[in-house]
Amino acid sequence: MKNKLYVPVILLAFITVAIVACEKDPKQNTTPAPPAVVSNSWKEGFEDAGALGGKGWVIVNNTDKIGQEAWRQGRFESTNKYTFGSDYVVGFPAYVGKKGPHDFISVDMYAGAATSNMSVWLISPRTKMKNGDQIIFYTRHHIDDGSFSSKDGNDRLQVRANFTTGSALVGKIWTETGDFGNLLLDINPGLTLTGYPEIWTRFTITLAGITGLVDGRFAFRYFVAGGGPDGNNASLVGVDELEFKSN
Repeated sequence: MKNKLYVPVILLAFITVAIVACEKDPKQNTTPAPPAVVSNSWKEGFEDAGALGGKGWVIVNNTDKIGQEAWRQGRFESTNKYTFGSDYVVGFPAYVGKKGPHDFISVDMYAGAATSNMSVWLISPRTKMKNGDQIIFYTRHHIDDGSFSSKDGNDRLQVRANFTTGSALVGKIWTETGDFGNLLLDINPGLTLTGYPEIWTRFTITLAGITGLVDGRFAFRYFVAGGGPDGNNASLVGVDELEFKSN
C-alpha cells in the first residue's frame, strides 16, 4: 500500500510545478509617459541690468539727442548736483529689493542731451505668445524735488509688441516704432503732472489679437517729447517684478 500511495504523490507534485512554471508573466504597461509640460512663462526682477543682454534683452536709444545713459540699474542715490552742497535723494528704492534697493531697472532724463525728444526702448527676449497670455509689472516715477522744477518734468511709458517677426527692430528715429506697431499700454500719454504713479503700481496686460502661437517680443518704450536734462519734461521711471504669464 505504501508504494501505491507514493507514486500519486510524486505525480501530483510534478503537475503542480508544471502548472506554476507555465503561467504567463504579468502584462507590462507599454504606454509611453506623457511628455513634460513646457511652460512659456518667465519672470525678471532686474537685479542685474548688466546681465540682460545675455538673456536676450535688447536696449535701443532712438532719442534725437542721445545722452550718456539709457535703461540702467535702478537709480537711487544721493547727490548735491543742483543744490550747491545740500544732499538730496534722486530716485527711489526697488519694489522688491532681493539684494538691495537698486534691484529694478530705470531710465531718466539723462538718456537725452540738452532738450531732446526721447524714445528709449527696453525690448524683451523672444517669447512664445498667444491670446490670453499676460504681461504683469510694477512701475512708478518720481519728480526730483531737489532741483529746479523747470528741469524736472513729466514721464510717459508705452508697452508695445511685435507679434509677427520676432525681431527687435524699432526704427531709426524717435517717432518710429519699427516692427512694434501693436500698442498695448500707454501710461500718461498727455504728459500731465499727475498722470504717472509716484508709488509702485501694478499693471496687467492681457494679450489679444494674435493668431495662434507666435514667436514675438514686447518692449517698454520711454517716450517723452521735450525731455532731456534741459527740457520741461522727463524725470525718472522704474520697472520692477516683471512677469510674462502663459495661460
